[in-house]
Amino acid sequence: MVDRLQSLRDALAARSGEAVPFDVLTAEVWPDEPPMHPRAALRTLVSRLRGTEQVITEPTGYRLVPRPPAPCQLPADLPDFVGRREEIARLELLDAPVRAITGLPGVGKTALAIREAHRLRPQFPDGQLYVDLRGFSTGPSMTVEQALARFVKALGGGPDDDYRELLRNRRVLVVLDNATAEVVEPLLPATPGCAALITSRQDLPRFAQVTLPVLTEQEARELLKGMRVDGDTSELVRLCGRLPLALRIAGANLAGRHLPDYVEELREHRLEALEIDNDDTAVQATFDLSYRKLSPRARRTFDFLGAVPGPDVPRDLAGAGADELVAANLVQRDGDRYRLHDLLRLYAHERATEQDRRTVFDWYLRRADGAEARMQIGFTRLLPSTPDPVAFADREEAMAWFEVERPNLVALAADRADAALVVAIRPYLLLTGQYADLRTVARAALDGGETGQRAAAMRVCLAHLDWRSGEHRTAIEHSERAIAEYRAAGSQAPEAAALNTLAGIYHDLGELDRAREHLASAIELYGPNGMRAQLIGGLGNLGLVDLELGRLSSAEDALRRSVELAREIDDWQHLANGLSNLGVVLAARQRHADSEAAFSESLDLARRHGLRPVEMSARVEHAELLIATGRREQARDQAERALELAGDDDLFIEVDACLVLAEVNRSAAEYDEVLRRATDAGFRIIEVRALAGKAALTRDEALYDKAIERAESAGLRYRADLVRKLRSATS
Repeated sequence: MVDRLQSLRDALAARSGEAVPFDVLTAEVWPDEPPMHPRAALRTLVSRLRGTEQVITEPTGYRLVPRPPAPCQLPADLPDFVGRREEIARLELLDAPVRAITGLPGVGKTALAIREAHRLRPQFPDGQLYVDLRGFSTGPSMTVEQALARFVKALGGGPDDDYRELLRNRRVLVVLDNATAEVVEPLLPATPGCAALITSRQDLPRFAQVTLPVLTEQEARELLKGMRVDGDTSELVRLCGRLPLALRIAGANLAGRHLPDYVEELREHRLEALEIDNDDTAVQATFDLSYRKLSPRARRTFDFLGAVPGPDVPRDLAGAGADELVAANLVQRDGDRYRLHDLLRLYAHERATEQDRRTVFDWYLRRADGAEARMQIGFTRLLPSTPDPVAFADREEAMAWFEVERPNLVALAADRADAALVVAIRPYLLLTGQYADLRTVARAALDGGETGQRAAAMRVCLAHLDWRSGEHRTAIEHSERAIAEYRAAGSQAPEAAALNTLAGIYHDLGELDRAREHLASAIELYGPNGMRAQLIGGLGNLGLVDLELGRLSSAEDALRRSVELAREIDDWQHLANGLSNLGVVLAARQRHADSEAAFSESLDLARRHGLRPVEMSARVEHAELLIATGRREQARDQAERALELAGDDDLFIEVDACLVLAEVNRSAAEYDEVLRRATDAGFRIIEVRALAGKAALTRDEALYDKAIERAESAGLRYRADLVRKLRSATS
């Protein structure tokens, strides 16, 4: 088929710049059979040709204006460009004459813009203009006048020619790299058929824009691989924050160097290691350029944000200046919180003052104290609270605040190592089973030089954690030193808390006389100090001790009194725990239906209020009841869920749940493993139960004897009687 449009163009191009008569054009385009109305047909073809060419109508014909050579000022595309498939796809979908690529410093905006400009070249046959406006540079930025002069010259014009007039009837792509908002407008083409691509560290909401994130983990690895960085690069990628500039600098620095050595250097001096010797290229220098462009208020805000050691900053703390930082792409906003890239946070941290850090600490301490007071969950206050805590409306608001701010609170308590903040967040961390976090901050404060009652408070925290992880020797040492410190200071309430913890440790060790002695001392202190919630917990613990001593009736009485008191004051934490313990005693008394009801209510409360420690303990104890009543598969489900909840934080629950699974599976090998772990950790009650379970499975009389001996030597009369009954039933 004859291409009439191409024939017309060829006929005009053969006499470019001259008027070609109408009849000549008609003969060239329709050599065999001209149309009935040739002038009208020519007009239709010419109107189509003007979509790509400049055609002038003359009195005698049409004239094609010669197209000047098409300039191409684009820098070369990066040969090792990686990833960005999603962002390229989004750019392709944008139907706008001006498109912007924005993002934080060093994120790869220019590389993507150049890649996109090369992809678009065929759509703009009249040229591609490019200018680096140096909007974020150590030297002077390029002025609008300088950029216009470059463009005009590239388009074949002279000093007096108008930039936008030269673009008329042309299809040209204009790339404005490293632009600031105030210089963009005069450089944009205003001609249909032209387009512009802008890169900027500033947000440009009036244009269709794509905000560039850091690379994905896989893309970062591909970039390093392309730079011939061999070995495991996972930590290098993490330390570079997946920022392309940082990764390219690291890749360049690794030429001829040992990867582990450079990674070690990055750990110690991250920003200093991300620069190239004898070169201006550096991550810190790139950040400096953006920082200098900020207003004084925004700089002050940026410095202040560096005093927050956690991953993000709440709006109330950040202040109004943070919005300018968002517009500058130095900070990302997520709802009512602000987040900095890892390297930018490190950069800001170095700029924060000691007063900034003090302000942040006080802001969090006042709110943590206020939230802890509103939670009303029965944990003893180990140190006095701040004089002016921030009030919360109710427990739900306080819990929600702790949940959101936990990463910042833990990071702040570890960074500043202050016992007051650890004490404020301790109840929430214990309630939700965040044992690793509590250990980190309590250890940091104790190692940081806290003394007196402040050190004692940290020892109470560590004693509880060591107890749960089977480190009984250190748990006892921490408890005894805390008790002595509080007793010397006359601080009876925290002394009672330490005594209660020590009683729990001796209970699990099977040293019941000592457990009852310390528990009685704690209970004596609860009444005079108005510690009603603590009295509830103390009665619950007393019930468990009486159970092991074989006093089942008094154990039930103590636990029922504990549950009643918890209901009276709506103390759902102690209520959930007390019901679980009551379920254990009722099961021991063969009242299975009542025991089932107690476990059911306990688990419901624990799940509803997020009480992870209570939930995992109740699941294990409930599993024992399920085994006793022949529901082994249900017992397996409960034990496995308890193991999931325990994770690596609670060795006691982990070993106890494994014992349940050994019973369900009837596995001698599993009993042996539980026995080894319980003996190593000093969990006497679990040890006795494991010996008895394996004895029943294997009909081994010697194991029965050992189980009875281990129980009686610790005063575990209830456990010894259970072993005897089991022996009688299986003999």
